[in-house]
Amino acid sequence: MKHIQIFIVTLTLLSLTGCGIANIVRIRNANDNIVPQWKGNQTQADLTTFSMGVKPYIEVSINGIDGFKFLLDSGATFSILQDTKRVEKLNLEKGYSFPIGGFGDDGASNGYETKAMKVSMNNVSFKDVTFAYLPVSDSKYYLVKEEIIIDGIIGHDILHHFSWTFDKQQNKISISAAPFKALDKEKNKVTTLPFDTFLSKISVESELDFGKGQMVEQELIIDTGSRYFLKVDAGYINNENIDLPSPQVTAADFGFSGQTIRPRVTIPKISMGDLTFNHVKTNVIGDKDGDGDDWWILGSGLLSQYKTVIDYHSSQIHIIPYDDSTYKSSYNLLGLELRKLTNGHFIVRYVFPQMASQAFDIKPGDIISKIDNKTTKDISHSKWLSISDQAGSYLICRVREQEKCFTIVSKEVAGYSDF
Repeated sequence: MKHIQIFIVTLTLLSLTGCGIANIVRIRNANDNIVPQWKGNQTQADLTTFSMGVKPYIEVSINGIDGFKFLLDSGATFSILQDTKRVEKLNLEKGYSFPIGGFGDDGASNGYETKAMKVSMNNVSFKDVTFAYLPVSDSKYYLVKEEIIIDGIIGHDILHHFSWTFDKQQNKISISAAPFKALDKEKNKVTTLPFDTFLSKISVESELDFGKGQMVEQELIIDTGSRYFLKVDAGYINNENIDLPSPQVTAADFGFSGQTIRPRVTIPKISMGDLTFNHVKTNVIGDKDGDGDDWWILGSGLLSQYKTVIDYHSSQIHIIPYDDSTYKSSYNLLGLELRKLTNGHFIVRYVFPQMASQAFDIKPGDIISKIDNKTTKDISHSKWLSISDQAGSYLICRVREQEKCFTIVSKEVAGYSDF
């Protein structure tokens, strides 16, 4: 039923908006005929990865030039290039235009079609790859161009050719031309779940426990491009009169359609097959007046706490627990939504109105230059997430016209972060 509803909506949009939506369909199908070319007889490759938060990133070669940084995003329909200095030097031609949308309240961003002669990921490559080209000046996702610290996104059009193994603990990502086979030492630990593929999205059947006997069965989209744990649709919450757990924390999410201010809560439990995740931090996104079918997403905040295999050959996801860790949600107790800049500092994108930092003179657009007297150029995004998750006293320095520092004390929030 859900697939039928999405199909009807797609047809309606095509009839109402003409060439813009037609071009979305066009670029969604543009890479249908590309085929991976392996070096020699190889059918497996370990990719060059780099660490930044919980999401998976790799280095890619384009037209024979190495070092392009890409996010692996299983929630992206097609692959995207952004107008970084490195991408601009490729001098790729811009083709037809179309809107690139996502969640957010500001409307879609403007994108263009472009093509690369060759795209390589270590021992495997593709010829004549079509990308969506996203000029940041036209994007609602960014506040300043200096936020662009990656060159692009690898989406479903390339991902679906392989079985992908994501091992965050070892900082290792590998691909295979063959279906996944668990190692002998992993066979008794692995949980295998079938996934459904529709409109270039993959999803897993799940059951969500909102508390007070409110159990909801939903397909969750597997989105490695999201650093959050769980996102649920505001329209469904409103339409079904779901009583969300208390307390609710007001926060901001960002997509290619801009910023959206919505509540976050912690729900008691998610179940997927034999797997159970307790106390899952949950972002409520989307339009509360919507039909409730669009925004059900499981992100890398949860997935990265396991060795995870997305096997497009067999349409299965395999989740393998690490021996020395168990699942735990993390929280932004300081209440500062920060993004890394190309110069290494952080920029403030949002200040949570109910959290510790709201009492201080810190605003969106401010630069965070130091944390506990350490320059933020030396603080990774992963480290920032760890700092913000720990209740305590922190010296935060921001720069506007001049630098000003504040001692901010963050605390656990009972029923939200404290269990």
